[in-house]
Amino acid sequence: MTAVHTAGREQASQHRTPSPVFARRRAARVSCLVAACHLIACNAGFHRREPQPSTPVRPGAVIQARSDGAETLQFRIDSVMADPGDREGDVWLYGVSVQDTGSDAWRPYCLPDAEGRSAAIPVPGSWSMNGDPLPSSGLITLACTSGAIGKCIRFGYKPWKTRDGRSLQPYHAACIRMVRADYCGDGRPHTVDGTAIDIWDGLGIQAREQTESRPEVFEAAWGPAGAVYLNVPRWSDDVTDILADCPAHLAGRTSRHQRLTPSELQDRFPEALIFDARFVLSQDRQRGPQTASTR
Repeated sequence: MTAVHTAGREQASQHRTPSPVFARRRAARVSCLVAACHLIACNAGFHRREPQPSTPVRPGAVIQARSDGAETLQFRIDSVMADPGDREGDVWLYGVSVQDTGSDAWRPYCLPDAEGRSAAIPVPGSWSMNGDPLPSSGLITLACTSGAIGKCIRFGYKPWKTRDGRSLQPYHAACIRMVRADYCGDGRPHTVDGTAIDIWDGLGIQAREQTESRPEVFEAAWGPAGAVYLNVPRWSDDVTDILADCPAHLAGRTSRHQRLTPSELQDRFPEALIFDARFVLSQDRQRGPQTASTR
């Protein structure tokens, strides 16, 4: 599958990365641009305990919830619909507005995704600003479809489900790192909104879509803690800069140390769950016509 990753607005400027990032989901043909907020894409936690409730909250409901900045805000549910790209029927898309502090004005909570939809998915749990899942607290995160958490759910990595007896929670965590090119696993992105990549895994949720017309090269293998192995960075041909960011994390795990193929990696590093390839030509890495503008 060809996919889209994101960088936070505040964090993206810390790394030299040309254009955009976008992702195509093979099964549902979904493309979504990750938001330019924080990793959680402006999420909010509120007290509910049901994962993806079968009876969603009705439009018009107003919820008092906490933003990722720990500010208590008023959120209004404007619309609810089943995700048309989800074949299993257990993902709901919520149109959500947030009330501006000190006024009666409401504004969309999420930035638009690649389909132009401003929507959020309620996801059990919460995440730190570094991208680490936090211990269960009974909270649910409203994850924008334009953000990494929501994107990875729509790719098929639903943290509340299992596949062949294996929990998809670590796959979802690995996907978040991959989408944001968070090689070091510390929340720092090394990409730009709208960049195209090809994604696959060992469970068959996503499959590689390599074609002669768009040559690609293996980029990295991913686990919940970041890159398990880095072959070549997303927007560079040299692993040196990334290795300097986290030498301990990537010690012995880059092409500078040893050249490994994805199949060799699975034997050497069983914690590698998801793999991606970047496109060789820079124009092939640019966002496609269905990708929203970088923010």
